[in-house]
Amino acid sequence: MNEHLQVWLDTTSIVEIFKSPSILYFGLGLVLVLLAKPIKGLTTHYHLSDELTKKDNKAVAIATAGYIFGVLTIIRGVMISGGNPYATLWRDLVSVGIWTILSLTLLLASAWINRKFLLNRFDLHKELIGDRNVGSGVVLAGTYIGTALMISASISGTTGGSLGFEILDALVYFVIGQLGFILLGAIYQHTCGYDVHDEIERDNEAAGVAFGATLIALAILISGQIRRDDSLVALAVWIPISLLVLLGSRWLVDLVILPDARIHEEIARDRNWGVALIEGSAAIGIALLLDATFS
Repeated sequence: MNEHLQVWLDTTSIVEIFKSPSILYFGLGLVLVLLAKPIKGLTTHYHLSDELTKKDNKAVAIATAGYIFGVLTIIRGVMISGGNPYATLWRDLVSVGIWTILSLTLLLASAWINRKFLLNRFDLHKELIGDRNVGSGVVLAGTYIGTALMISASISGTTGGSLGFEILDALVYFVIGQLGFILLGAIYQHTCGYDVHDEIERDNEAAGVAFGATLIALAILISGQIRRDDSLVALAVWIPISLLVLLGSRWLVDLVILPDARIHEEIARDRNWGVALIEGSAAIGIALLLDATFS
């Protein structure tokens, strides 16, 4: 008991808080977050502040929220990945800056890739700005968050070689993750019971919620495998398993949680975003459970 009390009353960690250089990393992280908005502004054809405040565009707000969450997820991943123990503090800070800028570039690249290959049957810019389509905003937020999870995992899962090889690893995992998104989009389109693109284009928020959450669920599974193992072969096997699990989670919701209704009818016919939220939450929860099982 006395030993336990000593642990409770130990003040060593308090001293470390004030002596630790971590506050410098935190400060750098805040600076990089502040830079994230103007960096994103370079890739858009609209004034972000006007859309968020003057026009109250909720579609842009949701997409931007996903982007900010993704940025913070990436910066966190960079910081907890661990620096070179033989490097000076300033070299370590520079390394954090380089990795974060590279990761933000990949995050913005993912938005372009998914506009071209995941939501390629309509003009996403028009849906966000002209129609203020919340469903498209949710899907875009899902791609931001999911991509950020995979980038963060690839940074923490680097093999510890030279910076060039670590960047190569991150790029390879990024490409595989984006291919996983595209594959999920194709499978989801043919198995969900309705045309995902048409429903989202018709301002069906429920369709966007369900699809966006499922993208995040897939990213959780892929990022978990990246953290566990550097093998590309294992990842190639894991992605089809993940897709089957996510399809099974939808069936589980249909059969067990909502036995008196059909998900595709509730989403496509009734535009029931509550059911869509249940489907998406179940997919994310099962993804977290499966990831924890193998961790």
